[in-house]
Amino acid sequence: MVKKGLLKLALAILNVYLTHTLRLMILNSQLKKSRYLIAVLGGAIALNMFAPQATAKLFDGPVDKLPVLERAALRQGKVVLTGDKGKYTCRILVNGSMDTAWQVLTDYDNFENFLPSVSESNILDQQGDRKVFEQTSKIRTLVFTTKSKVKIAVTESYPKTIAFKSVEGDLDSLDGTWMLEPVSPYPSAPPNQVLITHQVEVAPASTPSRSIFFNIYENTLEATLAAIKQEVEIRSIQ
Repeated sequence: MVKKGLLKLALAILNVYLTHTLRLMILNSQLKKSRYLIAVLGGAIALNMFAPQATAKLFDGPVDKLPVLERAALRQGKVVLTGDKGKYTCRILVNGSMDTAWQVLTDYDNFENFLPSVSESNILDQQGDRKVFEQTSKIRTLVFTTKSKVKIAVTESYPKTIAFKSVEGDLDSLDGTWMLEPVSPYPSAPPNQVLITHQVEVAPASTPSRSIFFNIYENTLEATLAAIKQEVEIRSIQ
């Protein structure tokens, strides 16, 4: 009887020990899982905090901020023209440096050598960053040829903007800006392209048809931006 009692007591003690050990094992396993989950969640939170900033850096260039269709056209070397009825924004992406693009846009005395509609251009006055030049344009269409002369005052803010305004001539008004922005192939890389943006408001002094005038002006504007791209890229390889 004594032996049976001792055996029952030993079994009871063993059962308590095993139950306690099993509970400790389960608790330890749960703690490890919890730590793993905390580590995973912590990593996800860290990625969530830093990923948007990294993504922003990849897509914060001047071209990337434009609408998708405009970005695609610019990267294909095309001129992008928006607006109508005398108020326009025109853009072109050129291969070259900011300095070369600036030199082309401010080469007022030589516009007739590379701009298709300009027959003559000369600086009349120059005072620091302010200049006045006279430009004569000759435009041919299928049915007629038109010639106009205008004096333009510019204020240069090297190397990013050129503000211009007509002060005399055959236009009722001409007012706008050229803006240059460097473009890099990827974040932290040195820029190898320039986004040139031309914003302008123009009104004819007198014309038989304003719609014909604006149509001609739009075509001339696109041709001008294409010619500027060509000249910048030619000078960049010389």
